[in-house]
Amino acid sequence: MVETYQVLIIFAVAFLVTYFMVPASKRIARKIGAVDYPGNRRLNSTPVPRCGGIALYTGFMAACATIALGVAFFNWEIVDIAALKEINLVLLFGGISFMFIVGLIDDISQLSPFVKFSGQVVAATIVAISGISIELVRTPFGDGFIELGLFDYPITVLYLVIFVNITNLIDGLDGLATGIVAIVAFGLLYLITARGGAIYAMPGIILVAVCLAFLRFNFSPASIFMGDSGSLFLGLLVGIISLAGLVRTQSVMVMLVPLVMAGIPLVDTLSAIVRRLRAKQPIQQADSGHLHHRLLDAGWSQRKSVLVLYLCSAVLAVIGCFFGGNMTAVVWKWVIVGALAAILFLVIWRLGLFSPVLKHYFDKKGERGPRKPKEETSVLDEELTSDN
Repeated sequence: MVETYQVLIIFAVAFLVTYFMVPASKRIARKIGAVDYPGNRRLNSTPVPRCGGIALYTGFMAACATIALGVAFFNWEIVDIAALKEINLVLLFGGISFMFIVGLIDDISQLSPFVKFSGQVVAATIVAISGISIELVRTPFGDGFIELGLFDYPITVLYLVIFVNITNLIDGLDGLATGIVAIVAFGLLYLITARGGAIYAMPGIILVAVCLAFLRFNFSPASIFMGDSGSLFLGLLVGIISLAGLVRTQSVMVMLVPLVMAGIPLVDTLSAIVRRLRAKQPIQQADSGHLHHRLLDAGWSQRKSVLVLYLCSAVLAVIGCFFGGNMTAVVWKWVIVGALAAILFLVIWRLGLFSPVLKHYFDKKGERGPRKPKEETSVLDEELTSDN
């Protein structure tokens, strides 16, 4: 059984390593040119390093190494350690690391959408082959299970890639993705521990710790961005935790939490595509029809938007946790959750709270190569060489 002191040690290692790796991540980002400059449709007014994923990745791996050392040398016991026997840990961490590397390369030199997506698919495939696959799921309207058979790997890869892109899509405001991932991870952690899944709870604890540590530097005004190295990495972890800890053995209700959370940026993207096609404009061409224009015109600050989005995400997490149990009839769970999610969706949509999220998605859209400012000035160079 996992002892409280073990959990505290793991949390502390993840938090402290991430926290103290942030300054190093800033220096690395500056040296390799992974910097977001102002003027390229960004909200930041000064150059900001975008390799925060380095700190997040290092903190996560340090905590995992702590678990391995505890089991090997200090007789730490995890009740369901047998579950790991079916998982190839080398492939699992290889897939996670590959996803991080894809994001890191994109931070340094923008990858084409096809190459970036292909990298995501490869990383997710490695994770699926490692033994983290759906295999079977409980039916939404009964107690039976559905075996996926030949569709197991394709659906698993799709599932993981969706979570990766959900996180990547919401990484548009200071601290937004970091905080929301922490909230969703905490919700998943609650559901997993309620069912006694100790080994699957550990990644959730680590994920919460690294996000909280990074949020110290990432909340508005951010001195560092997580970049794609962070958003792709965190998104994959959320997918793995929800898949391994819940989806294969429990109701898929908990999937509504991150999926509903991503509904607005997804709808905004689709509406932008339709709007531009109807106007006979290139899909990649930015326009002023996004929600973020309305939000900025209304005078909403980044902090206010992010805090309200945290609240909405927390409400969705509570809904997911509440209806992830067996408190009401299954059909009524879906009806009630669907109604509440729809209400939240309409409220957020009307307020335009997700408006700045997609701004970074159209930043230098279609361009390749190192991320450079439109105009290099001595002021920018001065700010870039100074520590935040």
